[in-house]
Amino acid sequence: MPKRSITLQFLLWTWGFFLLVLICVFVFATGRAEKAVLAEAEERARTSLDLAGYLLSKEPGLDGRSALAAYADALGPHLGFRLTYIVDGKVVADSAVHAAGVPEMEDHAGRPEVRQALAGGFGQDVRKSQTLGRDMLYVARAWPGGEGVPAGVLRLAMPMSALGGELSRLRDAILAVLALVFVAGGVAAYGLARSTSRSLKEIAGVVAAVGRGHYDRRIHIVPARDFAPLAASINILAERIGGQVREIEERRARQEAVLESMAEGVAILDGVGRIVAANRALREMFPKLPEPVGRTPIEAGMPLCVERALTAFDPEAGPWERIGRFELANGRVVEVTAARLADEADPAARVATFHDVTEAASMDRIFRDFVIDVSHNLRTPLTKVRGFAETALDLLPPGGDEAGRGTNAAMALGAVIRAADDMKTLIEELLAAARERFAAARAATPGGDAVSALKQALMLSAPLLRAKGVVARLVAAPDGPLPVRAAYDDMVRAFCAILSQTPDAVSVGVTASREDGHAVLRFEGPANLDIALPTADLADGGGEACLDGASRVVRLPLAGGAA
Repeated sequence: MPKRSITLQFLLWTWGFFLLVLICVFVFATGRAEKAVLAEAEERARTSLDLAGYLLSKEPGLDGRSALAAYADALGPHLGFRLTYIVDGKVVADSAVHAAGVPEMEDHAGRPEVRQALAGGFGQDVRKSQTLGRDMLYVARAWPGGEGVPAGVLRLAMPMSALGGELSRLRDAILAVLALVFVAGGVAAYGLARSTSRSLKEIAGVVAAVGRGHYDRRIHIVPARDFAPLAASINILAERIGGQVREIEERRARQEAVLESMAEGVAILDGVGRIVAANRALREMFPKLPEPVGRTPIEAGMPLCVERALTAFDPEAGPWERIGRFELANGRVVEVTAARLADEADPAARVATFHDVTEAASMDRIFRDFVIDVSHNLRTPLTKVRGFAETALDLLPPGGDEAGRGTNAAMALGAVIRAADDMKTLIEELLAAARERFAAARAATPGGDAVSALKQALMLSAPLLRAKGVVARLVAAPDGPLPVRAAYDDMVRAFCAILSQTPDAVSVGVTASREDGHAVLRFEGPANLDIALPTADLADGGGEACLDGASRVVRLPLAGGAA
């Protein structure tokens, strides 16, 4: 059922109130008018009765009942009302009945007005006349009589039809006035309701425009003083909403820029395991679908093992977890880390980070293959040669004073054994040199800027820290970059891991400085007793993490040019 407009509701309520009030006024006014008209008719009847009595008293020659009846017949056409004279309940004269018919009239002793007149000198009654068949007003007065006229009751009967016509005209006049008031009140109420409705529509239009994104809309013209607080509140609300929306859009733009510029693939998953946001790097890692948003990880092209690992991650177990290293179908190797997303609406939401470690995995594989090749292709044959030489030397015939040992064959076998030992030593030196060269190559590889990695970690951890009520800020840092040997991505992960383990509702101040060829970063503030320091993320770059009281300290070797 459609709702009525405020104009119609206001008009109906106003008309209903007016109708109720005007009905009460009409009933009260007509009642008072009826009483006034009846009182006036009664007064007029009394006056007429007194006049009739006066005429009877002044009329000469009324020496008996027959003369009185004849006089009443002669006077009747000139009166305009019915005059009756009653003696002992019997009608003696009646202006509406000829003298010959008067004796046949019924006894009037039981009439109320007659009884009242006999008892108190005056009587009055309103009833329907049995003779005339219409409502009549009766007034009666005791009459002392006169010469030839016995004492009795003089009664006057006046028809109520005259009073009814007068009352009808009075009711029509009152009804016309009240109807005019009703219509005028309805028109005024309609105009007021239309004005109010128009004002509300203008205010609603501004609110709707603000809801559609037009935050510059304001209410400038207020139709009434009562609407001023509402208009001011809506203007303040629109201004604040506009400011907050702009701030949110700016933050979202910055976060999107940071997310898109990251080398790691990032996917945000909701509680049911569907991707709700993804960055450019993730799309490049899994190019099966141009837009993975709204799909599950396996639908986006991720291996089944990755989806199972992400599904098995329990956000209640900890803020983050490294769920494993996986090799993709295209040959790339990624390390996947899952972190809890602080979202009250969806507590099971999480963030999955895919770090490409293909190059590192390839280097590890090359180094492992090199060691295996050296071990199998060089050390095993040398061991065999040395064993054969020792066996052959033991098979030589013994000579006096070990003369046989001094033969050319023995000397040759001894030379083979010494050469095998020298070759084994050379292989060990080559392996040690390879290890040193590999470590030197990793150390010579340009690392990352520790300050930039710290700033990115603070930005990435901001939603989680804000949900925990943690305030984290960079207190002091060197001017310019702080290059270290550690990889940029490893540092970001390590710093995020330290920040994610901060207790709730505390403040953390981070400082970065150079000390003895190292970059030292201090996370000063309360820490959990069971904190897990990310030493594995920093080990490849020669970094270390430790606790100094309540402070978490990270030491990273500076790059060659910065030391």
